Amino acid sequence: MIKFFRKIRQNLLNEGKTTKYFKYAIGEIVLVVLGILIALSINNWNDARKDRITEKELYRTLIKSLESDLEDVRTKSMILDTALTAQRIFITESLAEVKSKFTDEEIYRMIWQVGNTSYSFVPNVSLYTKISQNQQIDLIQSDSLQKKVIDLFEVHYWEYKDLDMTLERLAQEGLISNFFGDIAHLVIKNQWETDDATLQKQYDELNKDCRKIYFLSMSVKKSMLNCESSIEALLPLLKDELIK
Repeated sequence: MIKFFRKIRQNLLNEGKTTKYFKYAIGEIVLVVLGILIALSINNWNDARKDRITEKELYRTLIKSLESDLEDVRTKSMILDTALTAQRIFITESLAEVKSKFTDEEIYRMIWQVGNTSYSFVPNVSLYTKISQNQQIDLIQSDSLQKKVIDLFEVHYWEYKDLDMTLERLAQEGLISNFFGDIAHLVIKNQWETDDATLQKQYDELNKDCRKIYFLSMSVKKSMLNCESSIEALLPLLKDELIK
């Protein structure tokens, strides 16, 4: 093709048709430029199409991950509620009051429920880490949606993890080492009624340890609810983007 155009230009020069030569040369340049622009447009369109496919797959992955996180945070939140209920009872009620209001079986159950703070919600942050490392977050075209995704992973999830780690450390140092280590044998052997002096002493320790972790447990609960509400708000937006 290039040889063909070159031959035409050469013939025009040999025939002394300079004006036609320049017109033809300009026309040829315009055609080349148009060809380049068309090729760039096709390439840009193809890149945009690939990005859109990747964006859709990103939405699918996020939706699947967040649906799993939502189920997990709801389950762990309900378990934490049992710990908070038991903690409140052992903080506000005396041993005599507890024994008058609850059966031995209920008391045994509440004792173990105090330690339900150890059932942690485990958000899938590895997905977001991968997205960030691959710079895929910018594939989310909506600025507001992108901000919501970033806030969930970098604010709400990290706040929860920090609080939960602190709560777990306090529980390990207090409840598990001080209380459960001493009184577990009484519960396991069903000796609740046989050692009142020891029981009162350990109940006082339980009361003190519950006081240490109660407000932090409440903070963890609030952080869980923040994560839950953020996921619930984000999922419909991601699904809307997926079907566009």
